[in-house]
Amino acid sequence: MKKILCLSLLFVGASLHAQQRILWRCDKVTQLIFPAEIVKFRSGYTSEDAVSQSDGRVLYMQPVDVLPESNLNVITSDGRYYTFDVVYDPAAASVNYIIDSAAAFYRETPEPAVPQSEPVSPVPVVEDAAGVPASTSAARIGMRIVETVQGMPDYIKSNNVARLQKLSFILCGVYTDADRLYFKFRIENNGNIPFDVDYIAFSVIARRTKKTSTQERMQVFPAGVEKELHRIDSKSSCEIVYAFEKFTIGKDKVLLAEMLESGGDRNIALPIPEHFIIEARHL
Repeated sequence: MKKILCLSLLFVGASLHAQQRILWRCDKVTQLIFPAEIVKFRSGYTSEDAVSQSDGRVLYMQPVDVLPESNLNVITSDGRYYTFDVVYDPAAASVNYIIDSAAAFYRETPEPAVPQSEPVSPVPVVEDAAGVPASTSAARIGMRIVETVQGMPDYIKSNNVARLQKLSFILCGVYTDADRLYFKFRIENNGNIPFDVDYIAFSVIARRTKKTSTQERMQVFPAGVEKELHRIDSKSSCEIVYAFEKFTIGKDKVLLAEMLESGGDRNIALPIPEHFIIEARHL
């Protein structure tokens, strides 16, 4: 019995020792590449503390400010569970990590494979010219539907603006047709420094409450976008339309639109409540 107990304690100690430490910093995006697609991730920080986005096998994270040590849990499509300590280090030499499947602390028993008529080829992670995974670059929306959406009145007038350092991220309206939802945004840069867009990401998260100290999010990918947005010049503004396949969210959740600055820290997040979506206006 004593031998079994000692062996158990040794096993637990080895598992804890194997837990990886991830370093991150405000001025760089931390990138974790997993052996399988990310299904879900949960962290000990909220959307106000840091920006995070999953895209296939890749998880991107960047803190808004100095944060205390926390944790990160990730589940991948092959049934593996990973856990990490996340530590802020302003002098971190490297913020890119390739995660080996052996780092998983648990794996679900896989179900028997369903025969397929044709093998499915894996999709490689390819970066576009801006260094963003190509799969995050949505297809262009047709000009006719863009003109229709742009011609609709901007009817959302309250609880629709996020502001940071003379930058405004505004939801003007949500519109729908038979198959899709269209979100019209306006971005205003009233500062003297141009805003270079790293990327704009969307995810569904739970509304923050006093009882909630962790954040679970599900990434939502646009089906189309009006145009590629790279820069908002100083003292200027622009509008952009994103299209999504029709979806709804619960009253206890919000759609979070996040815009990250390339080469800067003006990262801004706009929470979109569920009633803006459910009350979308017909085109």
